Amino acid sequence: MYDYITIERKFGSGGHSIAAKLAEKLGYRLYDRSVVVETCKRMGLSYDVVSGMDEKTPIKPIFKAPGPDYVSLEDQIYNTEVDIITEAAKDTGCVFVGRCASEILKDKKCLRVFITADVEFRKNRAINVEKIAPDKADDYMRKFDKKREKFFTMHSGERWGSPEYFDLIINSGKIGEDEAVALLESLVKYN
Repeated sequence: MYDYITIERKFGSGGHSIAAKLAEKLGYRLYDRSVVVETCKRMGLSYDVVSGMDEKTPIKPIFKAPGPDYVSLEDQIYNTEVDIITEAAKDTGCVFVGRCASEILKDKKCLRVFITADVEFRKNRAINVEKIAPDKADDYMRKFDKKREKFFTMHSGERWGSPEYFDLIINSGKIGEDEAVALLESLVKYN
């Protein structure tokens, strides 16, 4: 049985919903935006500040080199999230959504999952579930996917969505959310 499940996902693929349903079925704790909330508490920052920089690649200054002890706010946020995820993983039975948890927990008995779907499925879900305006959905998806991809690659050194890295890649648009949950549940329980 896997002690942890980590889920990276393309925007609009239903990855968060799949993670929430799976955690409930397994009786596992779900760590998603709650990691952001805990980061806010620990760092004394507002939710808007942390969520605006969460899963973001730090921009290094070009003209003025920072001192040797300089740590960007984005890196401070990521380091705090690493601490939170590592602390949560002291007890087994967790589902983590995003934040490069698959890399943070790579030495644990962890099922690393990537959720994807075709563009039309994701766009439809972005419009109908996430309530993104139809004329902005394509740009919104591209922006979030690019941000997540850069963040993942920077912190893992791996390619986002790579079949060589992830244990399982699920196309939720083809098999459906409930079927994805059932597949993951059986894989976790019988492995």
